[in-house]
Amino acid sequence: MASRKTATLDNLTALGAERLATILIELAESDAEVKRRLRLELAAQSGGDTIAAEIGKRITALRSARSFIDWQKRRDFVKDLDLQRAMIVERIAQTRPDLALDLMWRFMDLAEPVLNRVDDSNGSVGDVFRAACEDLGAIAIKAKPDPVSLADRVFAAVLANDYGVFDGLVTIMLPALGDAGAAHLKDRLTRALADRSTKAGKRNYHALVVRSALQALADGQGDVDGYIALVPPEERRMPHQGTEIGLRLLAAGRATEALAVLERARPKRGTAQTARDDDLFPTGFPSDNAWEETYIEALEATVKKDEAQRLRWAAFEQRLSVGQLRAYLKRLPDFEDVEAEERAMQHALGFRSFSAALGFFTGWPDQAPAAQLVLARASEIDGNLYYLLDPAARLIEGKHPLAATLLRRAMIEDTLKGAKSTRYKHAARHLLECQSLAPSIKDFGAFETHEAFVSRLRAEHGRKTGFWAQVSEVSGGRR
Repeated sequence: MASRKTATLDNLTALGAERLATILIELAESDAEVKRRLRLELAAQSGGDTIAAEIGKRITALRSARSFIDWQKRRDFVKDLDLQRAMIVERIAQTRPDLALDLMWRFMDLAEPVLNRVDDSNGSVGDVFRAACEDLGAIAIKAKPDPVSLADRVFAAVLANDYGVFDGLVTIMLPALGDAGAAHLKDRLTRALADRSTKAGKRNYHALVVRSALQALADGQGDVDGYIALVPPEERRMPHQGTEIGLRLLAAGRATEALAVLERARPKRGTAQTARDDDLFPTGFPSDNAWEETYIEALEATVKKDEAQRLRWAAFEQRLSVGQLRAYLKRLPDFEDVEAEERAMQHALGFRSFSAALGFFTGWPDQAPAAQLVLARASEIDGNLYYLLDPAARLIEGKHPLAATLLRRAMIEDTLKGAKSTRYKHAARHLLECQSLAPSIKDFGAFETHEAFVSRLRAEHGRKTGFWAQVSEVSGGRR
């Protein structure tokens, strides 16, 4: 049971409405966000029209504002912005979807002026507008606006999508557009594409935006041929475009056509491969993983299962693809998969890139070979790859403490040798983790004991006081 001093729903309810109201008024005096939220909640009590008017005023104020919002003020600004969005969805759309739809369009129109005056380096402001774009679809279904008018509004938004906040709008709005709205939107987009292509050439940015919207419309209507027709013939030979077309043909049950398209869009050879790879891919092993996966899927669908299996294994051998190995093993008869998996583990242990091999074992996941790899090839550990080494150490530390210790030592030494002060706190944590694992290591073998490692660190990096201060702080926090 929670303490009576914990801020839970039951405990706060027990304070009584009058006491809570007094507290909120006091908070609102010093917190603009709380005050704004209370105003909106009170307006909601008077009905959709009243709260819509309040939100409308706030949208107008946000649109006319000119001051720059730096990263320090961004968090509060994002909370305010998202509050307006949430109130439209949760308070207005429930009873007055027509007002909510109009307000959400006005809210989306804030994107350009707001993003022009906000430091959105972490993307949090853009995320609010992208969430609002998703909300538009649900609100439009409830509001049931005139489909032609809605199509005109969607068309205008597509053309004004300079900041990417309307990405996916066509797909989102299709259910509300219906057949009549979709047809009108398609007509306007088609004419706009022809106009922009004629005036500025096929690579013009706005022409690409319009073409993408038309392709989204084709996807939403299940029109594969319509999608393909929008891809210029010269682009259909590009791996990315060929893959996109191939995926849609496969989904439509047209595997033979998909295979032909993918063959024409085969990626160019990236690096020299073995003779066996050349046999499998006469023009070179593909460097595009998405193309490769789609191509193998097309082979499978056209009953070329043996060839698909050969390519899955080749993909694993080349780059240790977890996905392709899983698919390969899944299609083997019983018992053969066990032998093949053992062969795969041995191949990974001797793979040319230690980091790729460790990443494979971490993603598979398999603790024993991961530890075996670390112990056998410790000199190849790149301590800078903390995003790989840290999760790998956590994976194997329970049963293989020495291997986990070696990974953490590599990160510590890389940090100290490079004087990477921003990582000192993490390095200190890794050192404490090494200390906690040391008692469970019965034999360090050819590697330093924990005490010897620490002594060497002090001898080589004793002047890095920032690191040792972090060690003292972390150690004290664990006592």
